[in-house]
Amino acid sequence: MSNTISSYLFLLIAVMTVLHALSQLAVFNHIAILAVIIFLVLEYHRTPLTHKIVGSILVIGGVGTAAFHGTFYETLYAGFTRTLPFLLLFASIAWLQVPSSQSPSLLAVREAVMRQPPGRRFASVVTASHFLGVSFNLAGLALLTPMVRKGVSPSLQRRLGSAMAQGFSAGTCWSPFYVGTAFILTAVPGVDWINVGLPGFMIALALMLWSWLIDRLFSRPAAPDTPAGLTGETSLPIAAIWKTFLILAALFSAVIAMVEGFDLSIPISLAIVAPLFALLWTLIIHRAGAGSSMTETAKNVLAGYPGLRGETLLFTGANILGIAIAALIPPSVAENWAASISAYPYLTLFILVAGYGTASAIGIHPVVSVVLVTTIITPEMIGFPPEILALALMAMWGQGTNTSPFSATILYMSRVTGVDSWTIAWRWNAPFVASVMMLIYVIVIGLNEAGL
Repeated sequence: MSNTISSYLFLLIAVMTVLHALSQLAVFNHIAILAVIIFLVLEYHRTPLTHKIVGSILVIGGVGTAAFHGTFYETLYAGFTRTLPFLLLFASIAWLQVPSSQSPSLLAVREAVMRQPPGRRFASVVTASHFLGVSFNLAGLALLTPMVRKGVSPSLQRRLGSAMAQGFSAGTCWSPFYVGTAFILTAVPGVDWINVGLPGFMIALALMLWSWLIDRLFSRPAAPDTPAGLTGETSLPIAAIWKTFLILAALFSAVIAMVEGFDLSIPISLAIVAPLFALLWTLIIHRAGAGSSMTETAKNVLAGYPGLRGETLLFTGANILGIAIAALIPPSVAENWAASISAYPYLTLFILVAGYGTASAIGIHPVVSVVLVTTIITPEMIGFPPEILALALMAMWGQGTNTSPFSATILYMSRVTGVDSWTIAWRWNAPFVASVMMLIYVIVIGLNEAGL
């Protein structure tokens, strides 16, 4: 009974958030926030321990800071309001998880990637995890997890796990279906996805090439290592790849058409498109003799909503804390600081990149960092166009999630591999992320000098 109530509460959150965006009636926002509070109360005892501890610390820190500043209710309301688009994205992506896990084309691509010989496997995994991730988020990453399941040799598990994480995280450079990307496009004023999508995609390609190069030079073993049961046919299924491309293109086109045609945000557009797209996709798969029916898909999505309890607590706490800390900084201090940093834009960018990477590694959620940065710093302060700042933050967000022991990506990889999140974040990913953050710094400077 409790699970059913939570399922419909999360659905109510999504529906009310969309209605508020379409009508601008505050009552819908109030109902959505109330539903979030009730959902968190009902699901708190079932929240995973790590999420519970970190989320509780974030919420308590934000509430305490807001009370100290004298903006208790305003900060709470703003924090919950800023959390709603995140939850809407989670609710929308959940619709795509069911058909993506049953699609014969996607499964054929997955099998082909997993059976690639050692010389091509790392590059194939990076590429597949990227393009599946940019459309289906963690559902796309889940398709590749048999390669790093418990029982695989530690060296191979580490290499392929790193390949999955690095390809997946590069998606924040351009995919509007990533939580971080959508949030940054909303948080940085004057930036549209159309303006940053292509350069972001080029940055993602550079990061994936860098990932392959680093592995080739420093991590590739002398003796080939292949997962048991994954030998045999290695040719790529061209027909399946082509069908997968058409699925991704159709999804992107539908969402961007909503954004550009009706002037809606990406979370709202995806919330409208994703259920319809998923049900149509499910119908096509079911008629071909595979997968579940549309009714079963809807039931599976609803049943999975309570599982988002950990993410809901984390993002709510992170938003409340970020807004509360930003409110502590007096406007006069921000103005004086802005005047001092505007003369040294590239030094400011370096400090921003290094500070963001360090904050993520010690466990500060990327939401907190981005809320602080976008609240305190404007593009004009550091002499960059808004698109440049947005691209930098989008690229850094993905790398931050790879070094944060508490990010959804790392916690998911930990659950699949059986390796603790600290090891994955700090030993598997941190050395690569340190190098790639400097690469991002150089790329962003290059784009700015080129006059993007």
